[in-house]
Amino acid sequence: MNDDLSQNGSVISLPELFAILYRRRWWIVVPTLIGILVALTIALVMTPAYRSQATLLIDSPQIPTSFATLRTANYANERVAKIRQQIMSRSNLTRLIQEGGLYEREQRSMSFDDLLEIMRSAIAVDLVSASGNQRPGAATDTIAFDLSFTYFDPAATHTVAEKLVAMFMTEDKRLRTEQAVGTAAFMGRRVDDLRNQMVALEGKRREIESRYAGALPDQVALSAQSGSSLRSEVSRLDAETQGLVQQNSLLATRSEEIAAAPRPELDALRRAEERVAQLGSTYSDTHPDLIAAQIAVDRQRRVAQRSAGPMPGSGAVVSEMGATRARIAMLAARRNELVGTIAQMERVTALAPQATYELNNLERDYDNLKRQYQDVRDTQMEAQVAASLQAEDKGERFSVVNAASAPLDPIRPKTMQLLISGLLGGFVVGLMLVIIWEFIAGPIHGEGAVARLMDCPPLAIIPILAPGMAVPILERARRFLRLPSKRSGILRPGVE
Repeated sequence: MNDDLSQNGSVISLPELFAILYRRRWWIVVPTLIGILVALTIALVMTPAYRSQATLLIDSPQIPTSFATLRTANYANERVAKIRQQIMSRSNLTRLIQEGGLYEREQRSMSFDDLLEIMRSAIAVDLVSASGNQRPGAATDTIAFDLSFTYFDPAATHTVAEKLVAMFMTEDKRLRTEQAVGTAAFMGRRVDDLRNQMVALEGKRREIESRYAGALPDQVALSAQSGSSLRSEVSRLDAETQGLVQQNSLLATRSEEIAAAPRPELDALRRAEERVAQLGSTYSDTHPDLIAAQIAVDRQRRVAQRSAGPMPGSGAVVSEMGATRARIAMLAARRNELVGTIAQMERVTALAPQATYELNNLERDYDNLKRQYQDVRDTQMEAQVAASLQAEDKGERFSVVNAASAPLDPIRPKTMQLLISGLLGGFVVGLMLVIIWEFIAGPIHGEGAVARLMDCPPLAIIPILAPGMAVPILERARRFLRLPSKRSGILRPGVE
């Protein structure tokens, strides 16, 4: 004990403590008996409550999951929570209360919303993990769950528990089927959407290929090669044209030479005309020589007229010159055509970087869409298989392992626990009363307290004995343990 208690003489040794408890034994016994009586009264007055519990197992699909994987159906704890909320809706609980005639007394004394809250608190869903431990929170390895209902009537408790199990099974099948069918339908719409996007990109690709024809990455090299060939052809045409121009110049010179050469027929006609003029100056017009000379002029003129055409060889030269000019014109037209083609190819080739940029972006988008399409298509197939399994009830589902049991013993009140609690509570209350009284009243407990208080031992200890009273066995034990007796008096120095 502390120094303050020692100065007040309130320090109690172990033998003195036993003496106090013995002397105040009724202060402990009476509260203990009262606690037992109170606990027994509570046990008798409290309305017994019964609990019916069923265990539902979360079965895996009946075929390998690699062939039917529905990602949204693997979260069992989430599905259980959704079904629990659905079952605990106002309409479902109202139907259970009305069909089972539950809470008739409570319906007369409280609102229906409060009654529904009591009903919800009476329904418990406890998840069970693979290790077998029940956990109220979320879990990723949930393999089963316990569904229980607590009520005051054992028969009604059992009936409602069976209905709850049936509702869980029905709601689970509906939820799984809707989820699988909804997932398959969503994936189908997603597949169609991606397919339409891919078709649109293919059309856009064809439009780009048509707009940049000749400037596409796989056509640039061919265009460059074709341009080189066309330039070589233009060079050849220029060389051929130059040769024809030179040849035509030579033919023109030859034609001039042929045209300037003398003609025998004209010389003979000129000499005949000179003779007629000479004879005419000498003879009359009727002179035979003059007439003969005139006849010779006419004959020679006719000969000259017959030979008035081009000179021999000049026609071939003219014809060759015409052919050469026609060839030069044709080569010029061909050259202009090739030059235009080369210019067009150069303009198209200048668009190659833009065509490459647009095609690369388009190819990237198309590849991404193609990968998404393949992934979504695979998921759609899995969802369709899962929907078929759910329709045939071969997918992940609930199965009853332990059916709802008919309760035999109430879960509360627990009489033995109440009695033990009452006994311990009464004992603690009595003990606290003794401790509080002893420390507040501050009596002196035996010669040890006197010695501590006076700083010296007492002179004598005078026992109090009734006349003819024998020393009992308990008193002997008390003396052996040096415990003070209630029949003894204590003499202090200066005190009679």
